[in-house]
Amino acid sequence: MATIGDVAREAGVARSTVSAVLNGRKLVLPDTRRRVDEAIAKLNYSVNAGARALATSRTMTIGVVVRFHQAEFSPALATYLVAMSDAASERGYSVMLLTDVDGAGAVRRAIAGRRVDGLVLLSVVDEDPRLEPITEARFPAVLIGMPLERHGIDAVDLDFGAGARLLVDHLADAGHRAATFVRWPDELYRAGSTYAIRFADAAREQAAARGLDLVEVACPVGPDQVRRALGDELRRPDAPQAVLVHNDAAAAMLPFALRDVGFEVPADRSVVSLHSADLAHLYALPFTSVESEPEGVVRRAVELLLDRIADPAADPVSRLVPPRLVHRDSVAFRRPT
Repeated sequence: MATIGDVAREAGVARSTVSAVLNGRKLVLPDTRRRVDEAIAKLNYSVNAGARALATSRTMTIGVVVRFHQAEFSPALATYLVAMSDAASERGYSVMLLTDVDGAGAVRRAIAGRRVDGLVLLSVVDEDPRLEPITEARFPAVLIGMPLERHGIDAVDLDFGAGARLLVDHLADAGHRAATFVRWPDELYRAGSTYAIRFADAAREQAAARGLDLVEVACPVGPDQVRRALGDELRRPDAPQAVLVHNDAAAAMLPFALRDVGFEVPADRSVVSLHSADLAHLYALPFTSVESEPEGVVRRAVELLLDRIADPAADPVSRLVPPRLVHRDSVAFRRPT
């Protein structure tokens, strides 16, 4: 069984330095931290330390591992963090944010340093490197996101695929035969973002089944750039009369872009979107939508994590939260031509 002394010798540092890396209470140079992380992984120290921590005591702290992509919309992520703090507090737990660029290293240090009782991973991607140290240590964790391979880790998320199908069907049922699909930047899909990929794949499949042509527009990063890109698309003479949005920044900026070009909804454009309920309230979005309801997803994640902490040997659980279509009269009926 590896000890902190073994880790220190392997990394070529003092025991106090290993402790500082594990506890996060002292600034450690990046190269030194990397050597300690590599030693922890090589010696499998996290497995034993994590097991001892679970067997001896509880920290009453949940670690939230945040992996924020620059193409994402930070206000939307903030709603998940606030909901996480509230849900944990109601169950007597505090929340520790783990925001290190090296997500796998942050997970290893949290487990080995006995800093948390369990982990919640946000912004999960396919082949997410943060999963490996969790499975190695068999440490309690829940994913908010549905990667293709979950490695036996509990997971919960909105059913983004079902949400996409609801929105496409709503446009098709209203007689639309084409729609501009305003989506996330290409790099978010290349990064393996599970919610973006699941929505886009389902939207394309359902649109093909319903005879709805999708004209895809990948929005840039930044509110001003998004607003200009939306305005340019709306001004195109041959642009479709319907807009399907899955991009939080685009959903927030679309009312401004519509005003810039003098368009009204639904007279000039029918609009449907998937965005968070908090975003809808914050920006008073007037669009028929599927709202992601982060509070509900987060509460289920906390419940799953506390169940896992109580019973580490239980079978893994995956839950997709059913989407709900909120009607706001933003879609006009179009007679087929």
